[in-house]
Amino acid sequence: MLDYTNCNLYSIDYSNAVEANYKNNGINHVGRFHLFQASIYEMPFAKAQFDKVICIGVLQHTPDFEKSIESLIEMAKPGAEVVVDFYSINGWWTKLHAKYLLRPFTKNMSHEKLFEKVDSNIDWLIKCTRFFTKLKLGKYINRFLPICDIDGTLPKNLPYNRLRELCVLDTFDMYSPQYDQPQKIITVVNWFKKYGMDQVKGEKIYYDTYEASVVKGIKK
Repeated sequence: MLDYTNCNLYSIDYSNAVEANYKNNGINHVGRFHLFQASIYEMPFAKAQFDKVICIGVLQHTPDFEKSIESLIEMAKPGAEVVVDFYSINGWWTKLHAKYLLRPFTKNMSHEKLFEKVDSNIDWLIKCTRFFTKLKLGKYINRFLPICDIDGTLPKNLPYNRLRELCVLDTFDMYSPQYDQPQKIITVVNWFKKYGMDQVKGEKIYYDTYEASVVKGIKK
């Protein structure tokens, strides 16, 4: 957004990831990039003052999904657009997945120990994923391997060292959060309407090989 628009961007994160964020992005956008470490439930801003509110890759990891939606909508001024994405429930099979089967254990591990486990096992897991994908069985078997979705979420034709790095980070991200609460798109659409949004639209967005469940609307 900072690279392609003239916006002033106010961004929050609950963790100390804000430090890496500022290191990566702040130096190139001094004066327009305003970064805060804060909870989505206690944002350090006056309500109803933003022209656009965007939340990407966060909501499923918050303790109260509906309250998180309400908190975001409160920040939008009348006529402003609110856009969110999230992990969606696609059917009964959604939680029949390695990350939901193992997370009751991994979320209680120290981050250092979990990262070590992921890093020490990632190479053979990559090999297994590629093997089953080559046999055209990846769609059915890879979901039970404790590794991120290489085929569905990572860029193609990466050099191995870069692929490995992203697999370690994404797999750690799968198993470390305290909360992982996917939702039906219609549920999030209804929450948008409940908290004062108009022209609400929820759908799956496809781009390249990626898929995102997105809901957006205009504040009344």
